[in-house]
Amino acid sequence: MKIKMNIYLTMLFCLFLSLAVSAQKIGKPTITPTAATAAQKQLINEAIKLHDLKQYDEAIKKYEQVLKENPNNDEALYEMGLSFYNKKDMQNAIETAYKLIQYKSNLGILGYGLIANVLDDSGKPKEAIELYQKAIKQLEGDAEFQPHLSSFYYNLGITYFRQKQYKEAREASKKAVELNFKYASAHYLLAVIYHGTKYKVPALLAAARLIPLETNTERAKQSAAIFLDVLNAAKKDEKTGNINIFLDMNAPKDEGDFGTYDLILGTLTTVKSEKDKDKTENEIFAEAVDTVISLLEEDKKLKSTFVGKTYIPYMVEMKKQGFSKTFAYLVLQRNDNKEALKWLVENEQQNIKFINWARSYQLKK
Repeated sequence: MKIKMNIYLTMLFCLFLSLAVSAQKIGKPTITPTAATAAQKQLINEAIKLHDLKQYDEAIKKYEQVLKENPNNDEALYEMGLSFYNKKDMQNAIETAYKLIQYKSNLGILGYGLIANVLDDSGKPKEAIELYQKAIKQLEGDAEFQPHLSSFYYNLGITYFRQKQYKEAREASKKAVELNFKYASAHYLLAVIYHGTKYKVPALLAAARLIPLETNTERAKQSAAIFLDVLNAAKKDEKTGNINIFLDMNAPKDEGDFGTYDLILGTLTTVKSEKDKDKTENEIFAEAVDTVISLLEEDKKLKSTFVGKTYIPYMVEMKKQGFSKTFAYLVLQRNDNKEALKWLVENEQQNIKFINWARSYQLKK
């Protein structure tokens, strides 16, 4: 009987959710939020601490107190929505989120993500995707909301990615990157998608952009691993000493034809001439990074592709600014290379200049 009742309640909630979502119209935000007073801010901070302790009911009471005094405070509304969501009170979470998206603010925009999370958790990813698409349609072309569009596309990409709709996830992530080239999350998602779907060079380039944006995060470490995997030394035959290079004839080409690079990349850190005999492995790797950038710059066929319009100009400018060696050592350091770390410490000012340059870099229109 209990199992049947749980199934019935689940079905009832899904029905409610479908009706709630379909009944709501997604319009442009129109309400300007009101900032919290010092006393209200203190209540919000107290509530956040209660939320972190998983005392959601107590936290919600404090948010409600703030909203009673200040109905248009988007911070209290957003935090209350999170508490409802973590409490698994999906009905109140989604109702709060729909109120939140009416506000013209960064927190108001986050309301869409909260709704999508409820939909996703309720086994309704299709509805979550439709929600993001509606929001994008509403806000596209409006200069006031341009900064937020990248976030919508990124979250749309995440939802597609969770459903293993990798082509759609890739396209949404590319749009997020084009709209905001400083958006680290979009680059990371794109690097993961590219790498997992055998777009080797695009994966390397997306990972390269993430690394200076998040130098000491787990995502930076994973991005460095992707970069190193693509620019990995080809294996030598232990008996003959010959280098074995395997070309994937089924590699996708809709992002550009990178077949030549598959042949070359593995040799750049393996094939050594007489002049290289006194160089360290790290120096050879840094030179390999320089070579890759030069090859990409000279490849006219790639200019019309997504990477040709975004990542390649960034890498070329990085080299022109004299930062490619610093970048290479940053990649190696994220892979726990102690010598690379020592070099970065010794060249601290150059490292700081590179990171500041990379984080301020914008795509040329």
